[in-house]
Amino acid sequence: MASGCRIEISYIDPETYTAIVNHDLRKNILRTLYALALDGPISKQDLADQLGVGYHQLSYQLVHQLRDFWTVGEERKIRGTRLELIQPSSPSSIFITLGRNGRIFIVDPLANLFGPLSEVGTRCDSCSPLEAEKCLKHVRGGQNFTGPPSPEEMNVLKRNGRLGEARALDVAIVCALRGVATARKYAVSIPCESCPFIRRAIHIDGSF
Repeated sequence: MASGCRIEISYIDPETYTAIVNHDLRKNILRTLYALALDGPISKQDLADQLGVGYHQLSYQLVHQLRDFWTVGEERKIRGTRLELIQPSSPSSIFITLGRNGRIFIVDPLANLFGPLSEVGTRCDSCSPLEAEKCLKHVRGGQNFTGPPSPEEMNVLKRNGRLGEARALDVAIVCALRGVATARKYAVSIPCESCPFIRRAIHIDGSF
């Protein structure tokens, strides 16, 4: 896995969010796919085995409920049979949606965070203040940076449980929300080798 952390924030509609967060198997599929595919695409059978579910049960969820979240990364021929290896459509993506009264909801499969931002937080919350400041500098210097949060945007963050100084993902979420009307994604690469999230055991011999 490459050093550093890449963050890409995409907006999803509330219906898609609800269909994932209220369904344990779909959450587990996304979490496991994103983790197992860190080093390259995997077969659906390997994914099913890791989840402990049947191949056809997994295939149904992938095709009918999670189609926008994965893609075929490689195809192989084994004894005349085509084998598809799959991977996340956007491995670095964190998905957000908006609810009533400005509530922000998050789906971050790699960090296993599914739910209201005020409850689940972000993958950056375990950073020390010094590490958080380093990451924030990279966000501010990114090509897609559209300016620091306004007082009104800071109030939105506070209503979503983001108290104190805004961290890298807080600012990234604000920039992403500004682009919702134009379907614009927000992406930033943070070459932070000491990032606690990157150091965390996301992928340890298939265990999570």
